[in-house]
Amino acid sequence: MRKNITLIIMSAGESLRFRENISIKKQWIRIDNKPMWLYVADLFQERYNFSKVIITASFRDIAYMKRFCDYEIVQGGNSRQESLQNALKYVNSEFVAVSDAARCNLDFEVLDNLFAYNLDSIDCLIPTIGVSDTIFLESNGNKNYLNRDNIHLVQTPQISRVQTLLEAIKLGDFSDESSAINNYGGKVVSIKGSKILDKITFLDDLKKLNISNNNDTFIGYGFDVHRFCKNKDMYLGGVKIPCSFGLEAHSDGDVVIHSLCDALLGAIGAGDIGEWFPPDDEKYDNIDSKILLKEVATFINSVGFRIVNIDIMIMAQVPKILPYKDEMVEIFSNILNLQRQYINIKATTMEKLGFVGRSEGVCVSSSVSLKLFL
Repeated sequence: MRKNITLIIMSAGESLRFRENISIKKQWIRIDNKPMWLYVADLFQERYNFSKVIITASFRDIAYMKRFCDYEIVQGGNSRQESLQNALKYVNSEFVAVSDAARCNLDFEVLDNLFAYNLDSIDCLIPTIGVSDTIFLESNGNKNYLNRDNIHLVQTPQISRVQTLLEAIKLGDFSDESSAINNYGGKVVSIKGSKILDKITFLDDLKKLNISNNNDTFIGYGFDVHRFCKNKDMYLGGVKIPCSFGLEAHSDGDVVIHSLCDALLGAIGAGDIGEWFPPDDEKYDNIDSKILLKEVATFINSVGFRIVNIDIMIMAQVPKILPYKDEMVEIFSNILNLQRQYINIKATTMEKLGFVGRSEGVCVSSSVSLKLFL
């Protein structure tokens, strides 16, 4: 066990360059049926047995990531450095090894050399590779050709002395640990890296990975009930329905969308609508439930899932649902980016039985099926 080194995996980014033509964040690409961030963390931990492994996560991802593992998951920030600063609050070792979740092809020959290195007299140890192509800097149309023998590409993981790193990152924004420590005046030492350690940055970079398609289907079920109330508009399936009463709820009361959100969250094991949008949170007071559905759908796509189909059963004695079903389908198609033939909405009365039959409220059940993008 490397008791004096804590491992931090950086996984809080939004993958904006990667997501130009796809909705999934790169750290959620599955490798061996694990999201990339977990796959990388497990590879490191199985080989080097760190005393602690910390993984940074975005605000929206953090609760979901905690369902996957026992590693310490901490909320990141708006930049890599801010995420690192948050993670360092949980580090109590002398050194920290920081690596990117997207650097998922690990070269253990390089890493073994890195973690066997004597760290006594240095502040930061980094793997680097040279460049083989001619290189120049261009400014105002002028090209300044550089000696490529003096150019080095810095990779991760980087091992840094924690106290030095903490002081160094107070001095500005830096793209990595070595640049911060070098600016601070600390001693940075490099070893030979490897092209295998290339980071996944763009969608085309996935060609570097050995990804096999996962054909599993994920099923979710949602159920919700709301009672009628006066002095409120009626919304069902995103449609405002002419009615003399509405549905009692902290939000707009759209029981159809609430049921669908629960089904979607259930399919990926991400909790329920009450956890996501607490009824005691004032920012959700009378909120349009279509906004909630959009947030859930965006999250589901970002962590690697696509919706295959949805099937909804609305149980209501009143109001009549049939005149509004097509409009509901169109709304869901637009929000979920799902073709209309894969959206089915059914409606039934309860033959005047029970609270629905007595026209006291509406009951909705939803089922969905999802698949992984890759």
